[in-house]
Amino acid sequence: MVYRIVVTLLTMMSFLSFASSSGRADDCGLRIITEISHPSTIQDNGRLSGFGVEVVEALKKEIGCNTAIEVMPWARGYRHLLNHPDVMLFSTARTEERENQFHWIGPIACYKWVFYGLKGVRHKVKTLEDAKSVSGIGVYRNDARAQFLKSKGFTNLEVMDSQEVNFKKLLRGRVELVATSNIGVSGFLSKDLELRKMAVPVLTFHNVKLYLAISKATDLEKVLRWQKAFNTLKSRGTIRKIQEKWIEKCPE
Repeated sequence: MVYRIVVTLLTMMSFLSFASSSGRADDCGLRIITEISHPSTIQDNGRLSGFGVEVVEALKKEIGCNTAIEVMPWARGYRHLLNHPDVMLFSTARTEERENQFHWIGPIACYKWVFYGLKGVRHKVKTLEDAKSVSGIGVYRNDARAQFLKSKGFTNLEVMDSQEVNFKKLLRGRVELVATSNIGVSGFLSKDLELRKMAVPVLTFHNVKLYLAISKATDLEKVLRWQKAFNTLKSRGTIRKIQEKWIEKCPE
């Protein structure tokens, strides 16, 4: 008798647990990951903002879910995206090297990749090929710029785990250039007076679009759910308004 009661209780608990996890309102169907990267994701006293965050929050509202956005270093988030289903990582550059690795929702932003150097240094970098001869270029691990430059035959890349470290190395003369973006660099400049005084753009070397990347093994119905929500927000003008608030809108 006691055995029957225990089995019945365990069965009910299992059912209730499954029901709450599969039917709850906060289930977006995806684990949502980002890194702190101005102006896509900005963290202030634990509160997240930025154009990427606003796009994702608008999509969550449209879909009807409340899954929390997780913040972690880019390299760790990228590994989750590569190796597990049901993962979204934003904001992710859509490149030729990554094209077939993920599902893509967007674009949510259009921007440029830029080499930054130090003021007062006579940089002879006029083309991408010229940059192969500089003493060192700061990039960070698993970043699209690092992947792009490596695919172009660059052997002078200094790979770090954060872009902040790369800019510190630039100021100390330990690298000659840092590969960054025209929209992301402002976040570093605003926090460092010395960097703001000394760092200058040297060469714009690529045009890129940012997307929400979803892991390849994710069920296609989930991907289509997010794509449908994005299409709806785009048709309403919501995506354009978010872009105009933070950055330049993507050309149609």
